[in-house]
Amino acid sequence: MAGVILEPAAASAAGRGVTETAQLAAPAAAVLSMVAAWVHFAYMTSHWEDWWAYGVFFLVMGIGQGLFAPLILRSQSPWLLVAGIAGNLAIIGMYVWSRTWGIPLGPHIGVVERAKVIDLAITATEIVLVGVLLAMARSGLRRAVINTLLVAGVALWVLRLTGQLP
Repeated sequence: MAGVILEPAAASAAGRGVTETAQLAAPAAAVLSMVAAWVHFAYMTSHWEDWWAYGVFFLVMGIGQGLFAPLILRSQSPWLLVAGIAGNLAIIGMYVWSRTWGIPLGPHIGVVERAKVIDLAITATEIVLVGVLLAMARSGLRRAVINTLLVAGVALWVLRLTGQLP
């Protein structure tokens, strides 16, 4: 009999945990996005000095991540989640590319940048942000995004192994 009484209470507590987690996800995503934006703004000038397009790239990243923060607090629409995931994965991808194969264009084309602590910390922040956004997505959207990422990963490996990618 006591087990019957505890089961609804346990289910209720589990339900509250999911709700509380969901309520914390959007503010967490906003904070992570603002931290990444702030760092991109902070390093924009030094990149601008190297080449104007590097500076513009950091400006666009900072603006995008800065604007994303209040938007995710207002709405967790599927399109906004996908935009946040795609944008941050593109930034992460550019970071990985510039640290493994070299900068893809500009006066420093082909120069492999050295990974610094702040770079790694912000990239980790963006990876966590992508994870939070995936957790916020409904299961169908989450499954579609993860499957797309898996297909893209396999395609990149095939391109690399066949010599099509450096």
